[in-house]
Amino acid sequence: MPIGLTTVRQDAPLMAEYAVRFAVERLEDPEREPREAVLDPKLWCEGPGGRRPGNWSDSSLRRGR
Repeated sequence: MPIGLTTVRQDAPLMAEYAVRFAVERLEDPEREPREAVLDPKLWCEGPGGRRPGNWSDSSLRRGR
């Protein structure tokens, strides 16, 4: 029985970029309020045998505060 695989991919380099940027901002200005960034993940569906049916969603950045 063939089984497809669905995973959620996250943009780790972009997550790291924001984490470092926000940390540096807080170090430079300790009174600054914490910020957050919400990154949309990509849904990755893979069919049986490693075939990719191609239904995944593009990631886009939505900035928080």
